[in-house]
Amino acid sequence: MDKKRTRNKAELNFIEFSTKHGWEVTKRGWPDFACFKGRRLVLVEVKKARTIHLKREQMRLMKALAKRGVECYRWSPDAGFEKVLPRTGVI
Repeated sequence: MDKKRTRNKAELNFIEFSTKHGWEVTKRGWPDFACFKGRRLVLVEVKKARTIHLKREQMRLMKALAKRGVECYRWSPDAGFEKVLPRTGVI
């Protein structure tokens, strides 16, 4: 984790503590929307066109979440929903 992403001393302490104990920590790449319906959770990153790809950190985080069973999608007006797969990324 890039410690320069926060100036909050408590957050810096948390980052140091977590990484010391083997956790990988990030504050970057989180999806634009968390959507809830009943017991279902879907995370969505919105792009204005299909040709605009997820940023490296966005893709890394979405793939990690998908590996853990979270439904993750990229959405654009021209392509609609594109599922993020655990290994290959967006279909």
